[in-house]
This record gives sequence, C-alpha cells and structure tokens, in this order.
Amino acid sequence: MQLIVIEDDEVQHELLRALLSQIGVAVIFSTTGEDGLEKIRNHHFDAVLLDLGLPGKSGVQVLKTIRDSAMTRDLPVMILTADHSRETLLLCMKLGISDYIAKPFHLQHFALKMATLKRMLALRNSVGAGAEAAKVMVERQAGLVKFIFGGLFNDDSVRRFLSLYTPVLKTQTKSDEVLLNLAALPNLNDPQLRMFQLICKALEPKKPLIVAGRSYGPLIGVIPDFESRLFITEEDALDFLSRRK
Repeated sequence: MQLIVIEDDEVQHELLRALLSQIGVAVIFSTTGEDGLEKIRNHHFDAVLLDLGLPGKSGVQVLKTIRDSAMTRDLPVMILTADHSRETLLLCMKLGISDYIAKPFHLQHFALKMATLKRMLALRNSVGAGAEAAKVMVERQAGLVKFIFGGLFNDDSVRRFLSLYTPVLKTQTKSDEVLLNLAALPNLNDPQLRMFQLICKALEPKKPLIVAGRSYGPLIGVIPDFESRLFITEEDALDFLSRRK
C-alpha cells in the first residue's frame, strides 16, 4: 500500500513514518496542500492521509479538489484532525472521506484504522478484471447481522443481498440490529441510490444502520432520520449501538 500524507507538522511526519513502517506501508510526505495535489496528479497512491489544518490551501479545499477531479474522485481520503466536532466531520463526510483519525494519535487506534483501510482496499480490488462484479458478504455477531458490499454496486448487488437475507435468516435475526457497510464502494450515483433503497425496503420494518463511507453525502438525501442511522465508519456505528444499549 502506497500512501501520501499531507501534513504540515514535520514532527508528525516522523511519528507517522515510524507507525506506517511498522505495518509495511510505504509513504510520501507533503507539507502543503498545493504540493500534495501536485504529487497526487503525478504519482499513483492507494490512499491519502490529509491534515485539515494546513497552511495556504486548507485540508477541506484539498479534499474538494480531489473530489472534483475525474482522475482522483475515487481516491480514498482519510482525514487527520484535532477538530472532530460534528460540524467539521459532517462537512468532510458530505465531500466524501473514507475515514478520519483524531489527533493526538493513539497508537493502537491508528493501527486499527490502517488495518480497516487495507481491508477496504482489498475488498475494492478483489473483483480483479471482473470490474462489473458485485460482492456482498454477511457476518453475524451477537445481536447484529452485518452485510458488507464491495465491487461495483449494481442490480446484482441487490440480488446477492436478497439471496443472503433469506426468510430463514430473517427469522433467526428477528431481534438483531442490521448493519449495511458500503465503505468499500465508490460514491453512489442516483440509479445506485435507488437500488440501495430497494435493499432498505426489503429489510422493513427494520431500519438498518448504514456505514456510508464515500457515499455519506449522497445518502443524506434518501435516508430518513440520517443523523441516527448514517455513519462514516463501522467503528462509529458500533460505538453508537453500545451507547444505546
């Protein structure tokens, strides 16, 4: 995995270099948004770690530039921020982030975030040459049934979901929460959002928790009561469930 870290604090560079080298991640650093965008235009990266508090072009402006370009709009971006207020995160979610890491870093938490990023990239790339393939997996935990979507989201995704959410599973998980994880998918467009609504309809009367990933912004318009059902990461959704119990 090749990352670019756009972060103006060079002390943080040394910390991040040490952390990433321990988990076998190659990294290039930039200290400004302008330089980071130039490197992104001229090199291949699997993902971006982006500090919000940059001098000059802000982190939010860099994120918007990445999303506005056809070449980079699907590039996973994980933000680094000391400001993890709801308002800041919501703005970044609407622009399309894959995850966020709060500063100051906690080493174990950082490692878990990187492991999640690796899994997301592996799921995105797992379809290989079959770029049109849909992938849906189901996992069960105590009190929770989780559906994880990968590949390209299309009508086959709906069929695969329905083949997994059988009457037997529906009965077995009658009292369980349902979580739909879309974090490995590219940004959903309008036809795909309509297909996703079919999945939600099949779950009625249950109202699933949705890990939106890049699609947080588009899903705001189609998910009723989105603030209590829509999350940027699975970690956030599970934390919400634990506090609700």
